[in-house]
Amino acid sequence: MPVWRPGDAWPTSTPGGAVSPHWGGYTKLYVRTAIGAGNPFHMGAHNYDRLSAGNVLGGGVPAPAGDLWVDIACDVRDMEVITGATTSQGILSKPDAGTLTVTIADPGGIYDPLNTGGPFAYGGRSRLVPGTPVEVFAEVVDGDTAAVSTHWLFTGTADSWQQDWTPKPSNRETKLIASDATKQFARLDRPEQAATGAGDTTKQRVHRIVDFFGWTGPVVDPPTGSGTATLQATTLAQSAWELLNRTLDDELGYVHVTAKGELRWLPRSTWSTTPPPSVTLGCDVGYDVLIDATPSAIDRQMRNAVYAARTGGVAQFAQSTSSIDKYGRYDYTRTDLGLADDTQAATWATTLVTLYAYPQVTLDDVTMRPDVDPKPWAAWKSVLGFTPITDVVRVHWSPPDIPTHVVDVASRVFGIDHRITRAAWEVKWQLVNTRPAAAAGAVFTMGPHPQDRLDSNFVLTAA
Repeated sequence: MPVWRPGDAWPTSTPGGAVSPHWGGYTKLYVRTAIGAGNPFHMGAHNYDRLSAGNVLGGGVPAPAGDLWVDIACDVRDMEVITGATTSQGILSKPDAGTLTVTIADPGGIYDPLNTGGPFAYGGRSRLVPGTPVEVFAEVVDGDTAAVSTHWLFTGTADSWQQDWTPKPSNRETKLIASDATKQFARLDRPEQAATGAGDTTKQRVHRIVDFFGWTGPVVDPPTGSGTATLQATTLAQSAWELLNRTLDDELGYVHVTAKGELRWLPRSTWSTTPPPSVTLGCDVGYDVLIDATPSAIDRQMRNAVYAARTGGVAQFAQSTSSIDKYGRYDYTRTDLGLADDTQAATWATTLVTLYAYPQVTLDDVTMRPDVDPKPWAAWKSVLGFTPITDVVRVHWSPPDIPTHVVDVASRVFGIDHRITRAAWEVKWQLVNTRPAAAAGAVFTMGPHPQDRLDSNFVLTAA
């Protein structure tokens, strides 16, 4: 019997949030934005004072909300949060800017950005403007222990607040659109500088870029090491986002903005690690929360002939003859790498061929409804609690109408899409297989074999 059940007092002091029985009852959603109106300077005692005397500057909205943050989750009618990569190019995938789209019920017009006299205006000016900080997170109560875990979904700033006026208040809605710090890196673009940083490691180059552009947010480096690549000098002539992605292209790593608003980069060695799955989903490992899956186009990521050259260097070439003989050529060319020497360019080409010379049998994406689990808190903690890209997820699944058609794959999650209404909360993962595909070549078999095509032994059969 669970020690905590829906309807009990929520065991946390975090103010605000919204719950729905259609999410399983153990999950609370918070959508917070810094639109509190604040408070002017007051001479004398005031209920916003934080001291026991007057003559102080009031601190904003009353406790317990504090500061200027306002939780709007209870007014949300529907919401979508998309982070990471939305299309898969294997380890060359690029993340899009994380986006948040929220439809807010607004019968009183309080979220109308043109309302200068509403509760979210100050000094005759609305605070519903682009650049307003926005954050989204969820809390999950463990039904067995009543412990609460917090899981971030999005951190960014508003791009727009839009309201279509309507004569019927019950139909009035405001649309909030926000995006993460990727957009800040994309718009930081300065003139060419004197070349600097020859011999930088990947870690040194990442920090050179963020320091040059004045990024003050957190940077999450790998737990150990500085990356594989050493780099040529840079003039820092592109945007910060272009420079970061070019650096991680040279590394054959990955860079993205996390749901907490951190800049995080990963080295090439990420792809060669094979940790056990941190999340396993499917019908043979507990209750099946999967509601949809999209099989991968297995040759889309194939690269069996790779040409690579650094700027000013000699072109290097790597290929898999057996893959070309069996599947034809899948060329890939890159001639502007920023690596410091040709040997690294050759290794770069070989790494791609090693990973992608053969077809990948995998899933493009899966969609889940954690609330259908008899223990929804366990499913929610699994679906929300993993670390994208570095954690491996295993999916063992069959279409409901074809139980013998079993897919069993271990992948990394490069993109996450939350689609939330009061009636349902669906989570979609964009999956990438970053493990080398096994060569499906021919193997000589002595004796009977299930793939023999003749009625005698000693034949060449497909592995």
